[in-house]
Amino acid sequence: MDTTAHHGKADERLAASPPRLTLTGISKSFPGVRALHNVSLSLYPGQVTALIGENGAGKSTLVKIMTGIYQPDSGEIGIDGQVTTLPSAHAAFGHGITAIHQETVLFDDLSVAENIFLGHAPRTRFGTIDWRTMRSNAREVLETMRAGHIDADARLKDLGIANKHLVAVARAMSIDARIVIMDEPTAALSMKEIEELFLLIEFLKSDGKA
Repeated sequence: MDTTAHHGKADERLAASPPRLTLTGISKSFPGVRALHNVSLSLYPGQVTALIGENGAGKSTLVKIMTGIYQPDSGEIGIDGQVTTLPSAHAAFGHGITAIHQETVLFDDLSVAENIFLGHAPRTRFGTIDWRTMRSNAREVLETMRAGHIDADARLKDLGIANKHLVAVARAMSIDARIVIMDEPTAALSMKEIEELFLLIEFLKSDGKA
């Protein structure tokens, strides 16, 4: 398994920034299998890092440790220079860490706006969902990430795979995620859709996401 950082013009400025997330000496084993051994990794704001390895190299295990699904057997996790633990996905979510998987849970029968704000929809003073604000906020998020062509009121099932990816990213943006992890994001995408995805990744990078 290898990590590759993609550098751009802003990297000289960002080089002085502390890493958002650091993994030091991470090891993880399962019965009969050593998935990770002494893995170290740093993710910096505004930098794209690729995790490369063969099937079975431990990439998915590392992603699950970064998102609080698995706990390491040994090693240290740091966020913004502070040693911490990620005992659950909720804890990782609270630190602004989100992952977009091939199987990211979205709901075909809900609207784009509902998918973006599922679980954290804006509320009225009476505690009910503020539908108007939710739609407006969804459009704002989509416009910000240059995906304004997606109708916030459309049913998710009516979108193509690439646009569903964009909705998943919009969901991450709506919680102000600071670290966005994509697991095999180009799988099942056409060349045109891959180009659009790379433009989106460049946008996330320019927005200071790690």
